[in-house]
Amino acid sequence: MNPKFLECWRLKKEFKTDKGIFVAVRDFTVNVAEGEFVSIIGHSGCGKSTVLSMIAGLHELNGGGIVLDNHEVTDAAPDRAVVFQSPNLLPWLTALENVTLGIEQVRPKSTYEERTEIANRWLHRVGLGRASHKKPSELSQGMQQRVGIA
Repeated sequence: MNPKFLECWRLKKEFKTDKGIFVAVRDFTVNVAEGEFVSIIGHSGCGKSTVLSMIAGLHELNGGGIVLDNHEVTDAAPDRAVVFQSPNLLPWLTALENVTLGIEQVRPKSTYEERTEIANRWLHRVGLGRASHKKPSELSQGMQQRVGIA
């Protein structure tokens, strides 16, 4: 078991706004052991989602560093994901097509058949195998979240 599976030290994230620089995260440090369950709590706007987005590689850091499983996090990668509070599916695509779109980004050289097989496997895994042909408007919000997870 790796006692420092995730290391975040002195994380800092700033955003440029019309009113100047907004510091969203300042000096955030945490170590998480492999298999450990951690919750980040705080009031709205305190930087929780920003920290998670930095760990996922979706935001560049303005300071500090992140190491995940002995690899520095510098950008997004297929071994990390974020499930957003509200589902973010493309409404004109089916559940299968939404999942396939994500697979195409991770495996651009895969064939259509390979992407479809992988997408179907993940839709079945989240209990939506029978809903693969449905568009987001035909799915409950919980089902849409599961498509996003798949």
